[in-house]
Amino acid sequence: MAHWGRKMFVTPGIVVDGKLVTTDLMRIHLGMRILLGSSYYEDWQDKEIFVTQDSLGNPIDRRHPWNQHTVPRPQKRDFNAKYSWVMSPRWYDGKDHLALDSGGGPLARLWSTALAGLVDIGYVKATGQSVIINLPKTISQPETTLEWRIPRWCNTLERNRARSYFQAYAAGCALYFVERALKEVRAGQQKTWEPFKVPDDAISCGFTEAVRGGLSHHMVIRDGKIANYHPYPPTAWNASSRDLHGTPGPFEDTIQGSPIFEENGREQFKGIDIMRTVRSFDPCMPCGVHIYLGKGKILEKRHSPTLLNVT
Repeated sequence: MAHWGRKMFVTPGIVVDGKLVTTDLMRIHLGMRILLGSSYYEDWQDKEIFVTQDSLGNPIDRRHPWNQHTVPRPQKRDFNAKYSWVMSPRWYDGKDHLALDSGGGPLARLWSTALAGLVDIGYVKATGQSVIINLPKTISQPETTLEWRIPRWCNTLERNRARSYFQAYAAGCALYFVERALKEVRAGQQKTWEPFKVPDDAISCGFTEAVRGGLSHHMVIRDGKIANYHPYPPTAWNASSRDLHGTPGPFEDTIQGSPIFEENGREQFKGIDIMRTVRSFDPCMPCGVHIYLGKGKILEKRHSPTLLNVT
């Protein structure tokens, strides 16, 4: 599984404080923990454990997705206790439960791939500090070389900037895939699938990339039927609620302390600065953001110019 992951055209990885911790999909998978957090669900501490160890003998934690139970417990919203329908996915590094985010998708993909330095298909090359993208000449555009460098900051602007670069990254990879596919067809290799029989008993997991970040599936099969299944899309990580250690999820953590540039009054307040930040993670999510203005007061007001003229 680790070898398979490192052969991908986007290198899987965990990046903490700008440093690559691992590219091992097995380690990434085993480190997943689903904490109850501040969500409207019952704890499964005393419920059935589906998997105690995997096929390689690795111990599986009760908080791993294979062992998760999802039992809703609706209740009144309380921001000091339970306030969300999203649990708290975390990655356990052996010491801490880390609240990871998907970087909106492209930022995390480029960052991990750049640091790993494994991808080199001509059109796309990871250097260890950057990703170089070489696009060939087209009818309307000359040959182009782009280089995405690891940024100093991880913020709204960088998430959006990475999204633009990843369009070129995807285009380079797509051209490479077409060339390889044509080579296979010309060689007479036209098989596109493998026969598959559902086993009587099995545990399984799968990792792929959704547009806005990593997506994983975790399933337990018993007697040829699904006994337990939990998918973990990027939104579950990004929108996760505050956990029992007091650690907020990425959305909350990013928004807290953010400067507000909008000058509309209370009655016309749109929350555009908040929406822009959330949208940088996931373009679909602002429709699910609710703003509570409360009865607070302005503590500090600053005005910063938005344009700089240089002559």
